[in-house]
Amino acid sequence: MVTRTVILTNNSQTTFSVNELCPTLTIDLAALSHNYKALLKKSGVAKLATVVKADAYGLGIDNIVPVLEAAGCECFFVATGSEANALRQITVDNDIYIMNGLTCDGEELADKKLAPCLASAEEVSKWIMLCEERNSNLPAAIHIDTGFNRLGICPDDWPEIANQIKASLFTPQLIMSHLACSENKEHPKNRSQLEKFEAARLLFPDVTASLANSGGIFLGNDFHFDLIRAGIGLYGSVEFNTGDAQLQNVLSLHVPILQIRNIKKGETVGYGCDFIAHRDSQVAVIGIGYADGIFRHLGDLEDKPASANVALEGQILPLIGRISMDLTTIDVTDFEGTLKKGKMVELIGDNIKLADVAQRANSISYEILTRLGTRFKRYYKQSNKP
Repeated sequence: MVTRTVILTNNSQTTFSVNELCPTLTIDLAALSHNYKALLKKSGVAKLATVVKADAYGLGIDNIVPVLEAAGCECFFVATGSEANALRQITVDNDIYIMNGLTCDGEELADKKLAPCLASAEEVSKWIMLCEERNSNLPAAIHIDTGFNRLGICPDDWPEIANQIKASLFTPQLIMSHLACSENKEHPKNRSQLEKFEAARLLFPDVTASLANSGGIFLGNDFHFDLIRAGIGLYGSVEFNTGDAQLQNVLSLHVPILQIRNIKKGETVGYGCDFIAHRDSQVAVIGIGYADGIFRHLGDLEDKPASANVALEGQILPLIGRISMDLTTIDVTDFEGTLKKGKMVELIGDNIKLADVAQRANSISYEILTRLGTRFKRYYKQSNKP
C-alpha cells in the first residue's frame, strides 16, 4: 500500500518556520472514507448524509468534503449560511442544508441552491412568499420539534403549516427532526420522539424524512427513515455502542518535547505549586496548552490530581502540574526509553482515544474536536492501493 501525505497549514493561515517544533494534527482520510462506508452499510435502505458544520468539526471542509463525495455522499448539512456558502465552493451540485434555519437573505440562498431548514411558522411563510415571487419551488427543509425544545416547529403548528404548504408553490425537500438522547439506546425519549416524528410525517406523506444522527443509526431500522445525518461517527470517536461497525480513528495529535528537567523530591512544578514531587523525578515539557484547546482542568488544580494521560512510544504517562497557555508538563520518570528534545508525545491517537480524552475532560468528542486550536501543523494522510 502506498501512502501519500500532504501537509497543509490550518485555517488561520499560520506560517510555520522550517522544521519548527510544534504540535502535529494528522487526519487519516482513508479512515474517514472507511467510516462513511461502514455507517452507510449500517443504514440499511436509507441514504447517508454527512454533517460538516464548524469546518467539518474543526478538521477542514476543503479536505474532508471531497473524500466524503468520493465515498458516495451526495447530501451535506452545515449550521450557518456562511458555512453553506463556503461549502458550495467545494461541492457544486450536491444538496446543502442549513440547520440554523433562515438566518440570512433568502434570495442569496435560492440563487446558490442552498436549503434552509425552516424551523418556525414565520420562516415557512417567508419561504413560501419567496417561492411565489420567483414562481418556483425553492429547496428547503421543514424542521419540526419532537421534544428536543431547541430549534423546530412546535407540534401545535404542524397542521396549519402543512395546509399552508399544500396551498402554495413550495414543496419541502425534507422533513427532519433531531434526537436528544440517541447515544443512550434505553432512554425513553428516543421512542417518544420517534412516535411524534411518525405523526408529523403523516402530514407530509411524500416528503423525504430524516430523524437519525450518528447515534440514531444504531437505534434500529425504525429510526432510519429515508435519510440519516452522520456527524461524529465519521471520525470514529463515539460515546455509544456501534456494534460491529468497526469504525476507525481518523484523528491523531502529537506534541513535541521541548525540554527535559530533573527535579528533586519536594520541588514543585508549574503555576500555583500544585504539584509537589514525592520522589526525585524527570519532567518533560511539551509544546501545547489551553490556547490550543486543551482543557485547563485536565492538569493538577488545587490538589486535584491530573485527570489525563499521554502516551510516549506506547507507554502511558501522567500529566503533572497546571496546564499553561502554551505548555504542559508530564512525568517521564518511569519512561523506559530514550528521552530527547523533539520526541513526539501522543495526546490523541491509537493509545489515547478521543472518546477517552472527552470523558476525562467531562466533555464530549464534539467539543474536543472543535476546540482544537490554530497552532498545529496539519497532515492529511491518504492511503491508496497501487
